[in-house]
Amino acid sequence: MSTRVFAFIVGIDNYKSGHIWNLHSCVDDARRVHSWLVDDLNVPEDQICMLLNSRATKHTIEERFMSHLTNNRSMEKGDAILIYFAGHSSVIPAPEGWFQSRGKDVVEVLCTYDYDTKATCGRNAGISDRSMRAMLFELSQFKGDNITLILDTCFAPGEVDEGRGQTRWTPTTRAAPEDLYRCLWYGARGQPYEVPYGFLTPQKSHVCLAACGNGSQAVEGKAGGKLTHELLSLRSELSLHRVSYVELLDRLQQRMPQAQQPVCYGFYKDRILFNSIPFGIDTQFLHATLCDEHDRIKVGAGLIHGLVKGSELSLHLHNHRCSKNPILSTVIVEVLHPSWCLARSLDTKVSLPRTSWAKVARWNNRGPFRVNLQTTLTSFLRMRKFKRTFNAESAPAARSGLNIMRVRRAGQADVSLCLGRNAVTVERHDEIIATNHRRVVRLEKRRGEEVLTDAARFHLHLYRNNLEAPLRNLVSMELYRLHPENWTTMGGNLLHNGKAIIPYEPGAIFSVSLYNKSNVGIWPYLVYMDPNCYGITILYQPDPMASTPPLPECGHLEIGSGKPGSEALSFTLSDREHFDSGFLKLFLSPTPIAMAMIEQGPSLAWTNPVDIESAQAPSLDTENGDRAWDTSLASVVFLRQSR
Repeated sequence: MSTRVFAFIVGIDNYKSGHIWNLHSCVDDARRVHSWLVDDLNVPEDQICMLLNSRATKHTIEERFMSHLTNNRSMEKGDAILIYFAGHSSVIPAPEGWFQSRGKDVVEVLCTYDYDTKATCGRNAGISDRSMRAMLFELSQFKGDNITLILDTCFAPGEVDEGRGQTRWTPTTRAAPEDLYRCLWYGARGQPYEVPYGFLTPQKSHVCLAACGNGSQAVEGKAGGKLTHELLSLRSELSLHRVSYVELLDRLQQRMPQAQQPVCYGFYKDRILFNSIPFGIDTQFLHATLCDEHDRIKVGAGLIHGLVKGSELSLHLHNHRCSKNPILSTVIVEVLHPSWCLARSLDTKVSLPRTSWAKVARWNNRGPFRVNLQTTLTSFLRMRKFKRTFNAESAPAARSGLNIMRVRRAGQADVSLCLGRNAVTVERHDEIIATNHRRVVRLEKRRGEEVLTDAARFHLHLYRNNLEAPLRNLVSMELYRLHPENWTTMGGNLLHNGKAIIPYEPGAIFSVSLYNKSNVGIWPYLVYMDPNCYGITILYQPDPMASTPPLPECGHLEIGSGKPGSEALSFTLSDREHFDSGFLKLFLSPTPIAMAMIEQGPSLAWTNPVDIESAQAPSLDTENGDRAWDTSLASVVFLRQSR
């Protein structure tokens, strides 16, 4: 699941001016921060702007700051914003009238690639603290104050003749005080200014974490800048979802030498890092409890979720994303019920906590997901490398926890994959998808392993059902188009023999009606499964704390009625597409369950405001092992009408 974090990263080793000594690891530091965001915090590439060396000119930094952050329509107020700078800093004598009162005689500046070189008029004076303050204030007005500024540089380091090439500071040789006014950010012009501590002045717009205070040197070595190196090292030691900026600073100061002690300033430095945005609840985790004298673990997932005897679950201390969460133990499912199971630890010597969080490590699916890898002349090298992963510990089977098997012929496979430069082409051979939906899809900006693991899980949940089918012909699902103004049904049931073919109209809304003819109250969970991207999204799930089942015995439930918690369903067809399709899958449970664990992929056009369960699963005190569960599947196709 992608994270609502946006980043602006600058790393400069090589400077345009011959009077500035070059650095050695700022670009590597910038790339390491980029990898941390993408690999650990799940930040999409298009939410990161990185400028390195000659691209990091003053003009480009300011222009991309505005386009990628301040004016970015994809960003919402409150999203986490990281601004990172690694490179030289300097000071310039303050021009007349720069400060409202006397007391400080120099101005701190970040050295852009073209710092201290000729500009259209005068010299390039970089980005002053006054400019940055104005830029961050404007950004906070539009996007909120969840802004983190990390500066792996220094401004007034004292004597740096020794080890000059390792210090991220440079003297200014040619830029004059009047150049500061010429280079001032337009939003800061004409505004009174009295900030005695430069970049390290506490602000309400952002929190600043800097490599050192004034008088100290920010140095670099083979491992990179000391601040960046230690900061990234801590990610494997701390559960970041509970660490504030102040606590992070304390740990950094313990790890860094006395000669370079990092500092942190900002009115909100007591907040959790990034205001907890990347560390939301991971619904892949299920509540687990140590339940009896035999040290068995009771987990809120069972047959309806796809578990079987022999499925393996890993146990963890918390259920937050992107935060250190080591495995406490691995347990194997021994006893299965529709909505929960009992599992036993493989290591009897491990002392387990009373409560923990479980995640599926191996589904132990009986039938393997079969994949055929197709090689073309242009994809030969990519496919050769991808084929090797099937024999490695990082193989798709290991990563997904599913039984995935390579087959030589397409006729034997569920899917055939062909890896392109920036996309994966998938040809589907299984009957349900191939006969009802696109046989071939091209998935842009997706890696082969990611597509394969998503496809394998998609098939697991698509085909899962109760062979006994206890509710067949007792629970039915109907689909209706709604009037856009009064939300009354228009026309008859669109589903016929498990399939609906619907002429597409932009803005059309729909409702799903469920009918229960059985004498058992049911908890229904409606899921939309998109075979075009292998996305799975929960459309409807009832309140797990409700006292009665939402689909009563011999009763009816309408999903999309317009009442609170039951918004209409909608579907958007891309302007480039003539048709689109997906599946509506209904899971029927005798008790409330945590179904969000099966979700995957991006958010889809079908929407419903019911909150995904994010914390503890509903109580499992009552054993309902003998009660029924079931599923129902319908195919939905939207066709654009010819003009």
